[in-house]
Amino acid sequence: MSVILLVVEQDEDQMKYLPTIRKSTNLGFSEIKKRIENGSPIMECNLFEDDEDDTKLKKLINELKNVGAKIRLFDGELVKNKEVSIEYLMNRLDRYKEIQRQNEMLDDLMYGED
Repeated sequence: MSVILLVVEQDEDQMKYLPTIRKSTNLGFSEIKKRIENGSPIMECNLFEDDEDDTKLKKLINELKNVGAKIRLFDGELVKNKEVSIEYLMNRLDRYKEIQRQNEMLDDLMYGED
């Protein structure tokens, strides 16, 4: 599965992002500030490995967008050609959920509901 790296770009409003990031990552304020300043990921998520982590990533992205943070997403490593758009990631997450739902429906039809 893919590892998604979430990077928040440094700007003059980064102090207002800290509580949101801390709530989702449990990183300390100084660590979050250091990662933003260094361009390091504030969160890494193995996609589709744990539904809770996928949900947490999606929620953090939406909350950061709502407070005006500039975020960048990378698939596996921090190189330009591995950058992915928010829309691409959200479509992947939504499609995965849809496939799960369809598989459950198919299982119910084939094996009956328990």
